[in-house]
Amino acid sequence: MADGPENGMWPSPFNQQPAAVIEPGRRIFVADCTLRDGEQQAGIVLDRAAKVAIARALDDLGVHEIEAGTVASSEEDRSAMAEMCRLGLKAKISTLCRGINADIDQAVGLGIWGVRLSFPISRIERRHKLKGIGDDDYLRRALELCEYSRRKGLYVIFSPYDTTRAEIPFLRRLVNELARAGTVDRLRIVDTTGCASPQAITYIVGEVRSAAPDLALEIHCHDDFGLACANTLAGVAAGADYVSTTINGIGERCGNAATEEVAMALEVLYGAESGLDLTKLTRVSRLVSELSGVSPQLNKAVVGEGAFRHESGMAVAGLLQDPFTAEPYRPELVGQTRQILLGKKSGLASISYKIKEMGLAVPEGRLPALLDRVKAVAVSKRRSVTDEEFKQIADAMLQ
Repeated sequence: MADGPENGMWPSPFNQQPAAVIEPGRRIFVADCTLRDGEQQAGIVLDRAAKVAIARALDDLGVHEIEAGTVASSEEDRSAMAEMCRLGLKAKISTLCRGINADIDQAVGLGIWGVRLSFPISRIERRHKLKGIGDDDYLRRALELCEYSRRKGLYVIFSPYDTTRAEIPFLRRLVNELARAGTVDRLRIVDTTGCASPQAITYIVGEVRSAAPDLALEIHCHDDFGLACANTLAGVAAGADYVSTTINGIGERCGNAATEEVAMALEVLYGAESGLDLTKLTRVSRLVSELSGVSPQLNKAVVGEGAFRHESGMAVAGLLQDPFTAEPYRPELVGQTRQILLGKKSGLASISYKIKEMGLAVPEGRLPALLDRVKAVAVSKRRSVTDEEFKQIADAMLQ
């Protein structure tokens, strides 16, 4: 997507310097996992109706794939996944399976398109979750799981979770053998504890890519250090074509890379294509917020209620002349609207704007006094002044 005022965006021109290796026009596929990893956030419960409603919204948004849940979770989840498969959505429906054949069989019975075979690879995870299985046995079982899934007619995504704490020689050996067997369609690189830096992600994805040049890669990052979006972009730059994200960034502990942040960064900052209808991002965000009971922070990027709110007098003065003095893209691009608030930090330009917006008749000579009164009220209330309060202040000054 080209940048410029006519396209509703104006990012830094330095984003396209030679060091930027996400090529403009490159297609990146969104594999949204709100309904699986998103629901794993402590305290979130999505019933069948909520899951189906979110799946419909994600499909309408244009995501390539919906990771609909964990097949072993509950009958409620399995029922929801079966219903999604019957809806005829454009998005592919996948489910997370443990490293056992019974989970794969259940996925087949639900009509699932693809399975995500979750099989921990790091030493610490294998010690505590796979009874200390050694490298050779791990590799044998991984190949068996993938072959079994393929024979069942499923799209196969192998997910060696805790990839970012794996031993690189064994990781390279694994992906090389998986690629040679030809029973894996995609490998998901997982930063399970959100412990990797962007540089680490670049290195790991590069190692996997060099070991299996033709194997499709997906990147799944957690946000324990606030780096999930940056790490996901680093993974794409290093060769991943699929991003595993959640709406509003919900998920285990500190959450996941947010679908809306990753998509906007890809499209606006790099000119890549996410396949999403960006104007629906805010609508989907609010649906997920309502159904999950978890609201994004006020100043959350892209979809936060305050993402396009302005109060500072200097910022508003420039904004009213050209929005790109204060915003990198127009709010309408993501289904948002711009708001100018009055408060302690306001200037005369804000007062003039509000008077015109609300159709109030205030002489220009009274504006400085009106501004002083607005600031005083804002300080006393320790918040911005509502439109109704502003009208009352203005009316009182004119009496």
